[in-house]
Amino acid sequence: MQISHVISDLILAATGLYVFFVYLSRLNLTSTVLWESFVLSVTAAAIFGAITFAGFPDANPISLFFQKLATITGGVGLVGATFALISGKDLNKISCYSLLTLGFFLFVLSEGFGISQVGAWVPIVAMSLVVVLAILGFSMGKSIISVWLLVGVAFFAIGTFRAQIFGKEDITIDIFHYLTAGGLLSLGMANSKKSA
Repeated sequence: MQISHVISDLILAATGLYVFFVYLSRLNLTSTVLWESFVLSVTAAAIFGAITFAGFPDANPISLFFQKLATITGGVGLVGATFALISGKDLNKISCYSLLTLGFFLFVLSEGFGISQVGAWVPIVAMSLVVVLAILGFSMGKSIISVWLLVGVAFFAIGTFRAQIFGKEDITIDIFHYLTAGGLLSLGMANSKKSA
């Protein structure tokens, strides 16, 4: 058992559930679904990650599945949800489900057909688009929302490049979990300021 990893993964999972129930479940259905595609995939990955680190390695493939789902399908959903948040207009169902279909298609290309470049580039492009939308939000008077979105992206970006920043020691796994939890909480805070 790797107790520090179990604890950090459980904290990440608890943060994801908190953000979902406190901030996201109250939104319009399409916005909730788009945020869920990222937040709940991260949460599921953390739960199965904790089980893996607790000494049950059979849970690891499930955790890895949800990690990939979060970074690819969830990344696309994150962009759509951010657009809706910044614009102040919820996407219609066709737009919402089209985005999710695109996300699942990219996921299949990456995981089903082994096109690893898709899995590498989607999260980078998604984070970049969220930054662009957040910057646009400043010009639309959504400063508080934009700041929280940028803080969230900063957490995710540092987590993504944790090996280059912190090295490859075992503790970087915990650092990644805590940074991701901070990112999720920042997304929740951005949604809490929806009327700001």
